[in-house]
Amino acid sequence: MKNIPQLYETEQTAASDKMIYQKYEIRTIGFYWLIAELDRKTNTAFGYANLHDDFNAEWGYISIEELLDNGAQLIQDWKPCKFSEAMKMIKEAQGQ
Repeated sequence: MKNIPQLYETEQTAASDKMIYQKYEIRTIGFYWLIAELDRKTNTAFGYANLHDDFNAEWGYISIEELLDNGAQLIQDWKPCKFSEAMKMIKEAQGQ
């Protein structure tokens, strides 16, 4: 978590080029969150949320506690990569 940029540090970076440092998911229902920035004091993250709906998926802010309280799990073996690469891996894993 130390290497995740603070909130707003990457706002000048194009979405496809943002580094994704963590992935949380609720695998049974197909929800996932890709974390690009983090405020360590409030545990608020900025990232991409997909609630099993590619059309309505979006970038925004989320509380890490809220994710965990609702059953999301941190993917321990996630390797930081650009958003465009993360989406390619996710689509391949989904067979798309």
